[in-house]
Amino acid sequence: MFPLSHPGGVTNTAQYQNRLMVYEPNQNKWISRSPMLQRRVYHSMAAVQRKLYVLGGNDLDYNNDRVLVRHIDAYNMDADQWTRCNFNLLTGQNESGVAVHNERIYLVGGYSIWTNEPLACIQVLDVSREGKEEVFYGPTLPFASNGIAACFLPAPYFTCPNLQTLQVPHHRIGTI
Repeated sequence: MFPLSHPGGVTNTAQYQNRLMVYEPNQNKWISRSPMLQRRVYHSMAAVQRKLYVLGGNDLDYNNDRVLVRHIDAYNMDADQWTRCNFNLLTGQNESGVAVHNERIYLVGGYSIWTNEPLACIQVLDVSREGKEEVFYGPTLPFASNGIAACFLPAPYFTCPNLQTLQVPHHRIGTI
C-alpha cells in the first residue's frame, strides 16, 4: 500500500514544483523523496502495483508559457526512483479525473490548453504487462468536462443491465 503521496503542483508564489512528498502515517510527518523528472501542475496520478504513475498536466517553457506534458513518468517506491515510460498519452489532458481497475488507469475528461476547452475523451493506460504497456482511447464521455472525479463502482451486471462494458479491442487504437 502506498503512503499518501503529493507530487508536483504549484506554490502560493506561482512556482511550479517537481518535488515528491510522501506522508508516513506511522511517523505522522511528510517526507521528501526523489523529485519528479519534470515539474507538473494540473496532472493526474494513480498507483498500480508498487508504482505511482504521473500523467498529463503542464509545465512552463523558457518564456513562462504553459506547455502540455504528454509523457508518462513512473515512480518506483521500493527504489525511490523515477523513470520516463516509453509510451505517451495520445493527447494532452489537464485537470482530468483518474480511476484504476484491473491494472488499467483511466484518464477521464479534463482540459486542453491547446483549445482552451474541456475534453470528452477517456484515455486508458494498460500497465498489466511490463514491457508491453499501451495507451488507447476508451469510450467518449457524453459531454466534455474538466475538474471531475472518477472511480469504479463494483456492482454485479444484473443490478445494472443497461450499462455497457468497455470492450478493449473495439476501442484500441494501437500498441505504443
